[in-house]
Amino acid sequence: MHPYEVYDLREDDPFVLPGSECLKNLLGVSDTKTLNTLERQITGPMLLSLQQTPVEPTFDLAHLCKIHHRLFYRIYPFAGKVRNVEIAKGGRLFLPHGLIEKVSKETFEELKSENYLVGLQEDKFVERIGYYFGAINTIHPFREGNGRTQRVLIDQLAQKCGYAIRWSAMSGHAVAEASAALLAGDKTGKALAKLVSINLYRI
Repeated sequence: MHPYEVYDLREDDPFVLPGSECLKNLLGVSDTKTLNTLERQITGPMLLSLQQTPVEPTFDLAHLCKIHHRLFYRIYPFAGKVRNVEIAKGGRLFLPHGLIEKVSKETFEELKSENYLVGLQEDKFVERIGYYFGAINTIHPFREGNGRTQRVLIDQLAQKCGYAIRWSAMSGHAVAEASAALLAGDKTGKALAKLVSINLYRI
């Protein structure tokens, strides 16, 4: 398993059940393996539901929170809520929680200033959507479920511009590698843009 695929554990993490490595949840589960299995079973239909009845695409932090809540409200008590702890993967920290609202606002205002990428040539669109995908990924506003939430928002952004992305064609390892590159200093999101370009098509 790629180090990026698992969050680093902290003994004082208030989101984890005491004496375990399992996140607090609404399913009465106390081991991570079972929780992950149930989570996949529950969020699969929720992802389909979000395609059929999407969250209003306001492209801001509230938009992300609404998507996260739709995906995880049956699983986690923190569904739709911005994290109030620091989190890391592979020893590298994501954005400090105290900066999430500020940086999110700046990021989405920048996206708005680019007219949500509408009308760009495909190569430029890929470059910019990789950048914003990376920026949102680096913020990582939730304790768990960031990747799926981000992909729903990026899907909506792509659709606004006349594209769709084949997420199922991307290997988990490749996505983890591209995401890890962000924490290692790739502020452009080039690795994510490359993955998107290979799996992008017009609608």
